Amino acid sequence: MHISARLLSFAVGATFIFACGTQVLAQTRQGPIRTVLAVGRVPSMVDAPMHLRLSRVLLPAGAAASYRGDPSAGYVLKGSLSVTGGRDTRSLQPGEGMYLASGVDLQLRAGSNASAEFLQYQLLPAANLAKPIMGTTASITELHRMAIPPATLKPGPYELSLIRVTLAAGAARPRPHTRSGAALYYVLAEGAITFWPAATLDKLAGQSRTEPRPVGAVQEEPYGFIHSWSPKPDAALILLQANVSQEGVPEIIFVK
Repeated sequence: MHISARLLSFAVGATFIFACGTQVLAQTRQGPIRTVLAVGRVPSMVDAPMHLRLSRVLLPAGAAASYRGDPSAGYVLKGSLSVTGGRDTRSLQPGEGMYLASGVDLQLRAGSNASAEFLQYQLLPAANLAKPIMGTTASITELHRMAIPPATLKPGPYELSLIRVTLAAGAARPRPHTRSGAALYYVLAEGAITFWPAATLDKLAGQSRTEPRPVGAVQEEPYGFIHSWSPKPDAALILLQANVSQEGVPEIIFVK
């Protein structure tokens, strides 16, 4: 599977700050449509215990907040949001995503007519979990934090990507699979997840469990979690996926 993607980005020196767009990664008649919203490179994942933290951020109309922190990916839910780094500014609308690189001074500002609400996934070491995310003008609610098992990580660079996954109403669920790294999902339009607690990468085993996931639900997908998603008969399933995977390694491993 090849990515055909156009990244909109800006940089300070040689530092990649963020990317946003609506690139289709894969599409089949009944299979999932995966739209790449943002992607960035993380040099190492083995220097300290790592976490994925998901927060909901609200900026009042016209308000701005500064950010200089760990690598993260964001998704605009409501309103408009401009992101400025150095002399460059990008404007984001609902449904668009961005990548925020670490160690770069950024300013995020809501549009003048309405507040901006967005989701932010941060990839950060455990030592940084207690640090504030942004300036005091932003109202921040932590939704979930996921510890990434150190035993599943390997030396070398990783990618942090933000992907919107859409499965059409009534479509069959994809083949059971797991992540090669780790992923954290936010449900944008409800559906169901089926998982096999006793399964391995070589075969399905034991009883499966199917559970509904409403809008706003958060789902962890660590390496070894064998599962599949399915939509409702009359409505599409839409998921927001923050994925961490080793550079050059496929994100998904299907059960043999």
